[in-house]
Amino acid sequence: MRTLDTKHTNKSPKPDTPQKPKEEPRYTSFNNYLKQTFGERVYRVPIDAGFTCPNRDGTRAMGGCTFCDDRGSGAPTINQVLSVKEQLETGVERIRRRYKAEKFLAYFQAFTNTYAPEAVLRSLYDVSLDHKDVVGICIGTRPDCLDDNILDLLAEYLKKTYVFLEVGVQTVHNRTLDLINRAHSAEEFFDSVERARKRGLVVATHLIFGLPGETREDMLETVRQVADIGLTAIKIHQLCVYKHTPMAIDYAAGNLPLLEEDEYVSLVCDALEMLPPDMVVMRLVAEGTREEIIAPQWAFEKSRIMEKIDGELIRRGTRQGSKFTPRAK
Repeated sequence: MRTLDTKHTNKSPKPDTPQKPKEEPRYTSFNNYLKQTFGERVYRVPIDAGFTCPNRDGTRAMGGCTFCDDRGSGAPTINQVLSVKEQLETGVERIRRRYKAEKFLAYFQAFTNTYAPEAVLRSLYDVSLDHKDVVGICIGTRPDCLDDNILDLLAEYLKKTYVFLEVGVQTVHNRTLDLINRAHSAEEFFDSVERARKRGLVVATHLIFGLPGETREDMLETVRQVADIGLTAIKIHQLCVYKHTPMAIDYAAGNLPLLEEDEYVSLVCDALEMLPPDMVVMRLVAEGTREEIIAPQWAFEKSRIMEKIDGELIRRGTRQGSKFTPRAK
């Protein structure tokens, strides 16, 4: 077979195509934070440890948050039938195969993961830390399930491993918290964050944009109030209507308007500008499957929405922290 000698052809080699400079990230990502913290990529393995919530079992209310389905905000990959040890082992292997990962965090995600006696919590946390490739624990919870004895327990773990505490609040407006059956107050949230930080714990929170009855200013006021209380990280996402929830009934009846995607993109960019420049942004768009989410339809296009958020920040010429102003103490 004759080989073409490119040195003697009439075609000139194409000049190298200039590479467009990569746009610098305009917000502090969770992936980068974990890489800087551990010196390599670290992945979270979601776990359902069999907890419930005090607004589900009658301690504070019944039925749970009106937006929450029967997975309790747990990931679709969780197999609730398995033990914590088995969930962790299967999750580690799944993520290892997909991402070639070597280090992991045990993520107690579903429902309220400090809602049990200390001895029960200790046994569950210890099981997760027995895995040789687990370098810490992430714990999702509510502000009313962080009594001092629980925070002292977490501070004890902090002496020997990495501990990341996620305290959901969704909004700082008590009227909305009542409406969505959270059964705790904004004041309890701020108090729990202060007590956790006094113990040196890393604390994150979750916000939902588009909760019923809230205006744009309401949502941005929530951002203002959580921006300067010493949080390490934040999750922001749009309200999604999950099947078999009270909100699904309201949505079907036409009583629950949802944010349009462009309105949401604008809100997120406003929020990012108001946050401290070093606050870690864990999430900006909720995603799910058509088997679990009814609306909005753009929830199934996370990558596209993220591109629109990036594009809007570029168009504005702003970034996370551009308008952050610490409150007077």
